[in-house]
Amino acid sequence: MTYDELRSKFNFELPGYAADGFEGFINSYDRSRPVLSADGASLVADKTGLPEDGKQALIDCAAAINADANTHICASFLVHLCVFTRAPWLNYIYTDDLFDVPGLKKEQVGWVIVACQLLNTITNKKPPEDKNEENINAFRGYSQNCFNKNGYWGILEWNWNMLCAGGCMFMFGILKFVPGEFGGDFRIITNGEKYVSLVGGSYYVNQNGELVDSAEKSVGKTGFYEDGEKYVANVITARGFVQSEPTEFKKSEWRDYLKKGSPTLEIHIPSKIEYTPEKIKEAYKLALDFFKDFYPDHKTKAIAGYSWIFAPQLAKVLPPDGNILKVNRSMHILPTIGSYDASCRFLREGSGLQKRIADECAKGTEFHYAIMYTPVDEIETFGKETE
Repeated sequence: MTYDELRSKFNFELPGYAADGFEGFINSYDRSRPVLSADGASLVADKTGLPEDGKQALIDCAAAINADANTHICASFLVHLCVFTRAPWLNYIYTDDLFDVPGLKKEQVGWVIVACQLLNTITNKKPPEDKNEENINAFRGYSQNCFNKNGYWGILEWNWNMLCAGGCMFMFGILKFVPGEFGGDFRIITNGEKYVSLVGGSYYVNQNGELVDSAEKSVGKTGFYEDGEKYVANVITARGFVQSEPTEFKKSEWRDYLKKGSPTLEIHIPSKIEYTPEKIKEAYKLALDFFKDFYPDHKTKAIAGYSWIFAPQLAKVLPPDGNILKVNRSMHILPTIGSYDASCRFLREGSGLQKRIADECAKGTEFHYAIMYTPVDEIETFGKETE
């Protein structure tokens, strides 16, 4: 079977890296080996506390995938990519509709793949049980949610579960961490002492230095150029605003530090936590110490995250000495085009912050989701304002 023949069996466009993994997969493909055995399904069900009908459903879903030749090879390839080749934290398969399996719903197909990921963590990685509780609870919770909503067992919220219920997200201090890759169209360069963020492409930017989604909102566009001797690009300030004119950096003095694909630890921020620079720093250090042993091949270069809470525009509605802005000023902020409006679905409706954001939106301010990063060698000094 060729890669194109295999690709035709999926309901979605496979990510670009899938072609690179095909040869290694097809040379070792074994039709007689179950994607998820009955014993493996039982172990996942028992570890996650699924009720007996949920356990039997997982066994049956795994058997349905194993029984059909087309779905067996599709599932085997995804497990090869997500669990063993690139590992569960390094995939960009963000779709619910993977491939068709006779007799199964799409939520049940993904359920089996996520169970394979969690099984690998339980049996091969063997994390401490207290640390793995987040993954165990997520698998059980999202499985139960699917049953409650749809009347059959499966898994909802595929994107989240590829990370969490798949067995590679862990809580340290106040934050959840999962190994990942730096994304977005940015380039972070360093001279060994400081870090400079560059916009890595052509984007509309307004008079305030914010990335926007149309020419009508903008005063110009960014640019990015590099050759063997230099970078020429628009610089992003540490607070997340784009400088209007491009700057040149000589490669004899500056080198790449982060770009698309660089290994990171990604954070997810739970609600109702003590969000302070001190607590963030503590969580960073605990997570780095754990993951360097748990995933030794993942050479983390920075902590990264994406959230509404990093929006540069929050400086308009929050006290400068408040914890959110203190934390944000300790990070490097990267703007995105994605924006949120006055509804602030992530905040309690009617809360003070939601009202202040709504008032500012009424004045024409557009709040943008943002990316943040903290280089690993800045963690010891985290809490000091970045420049």
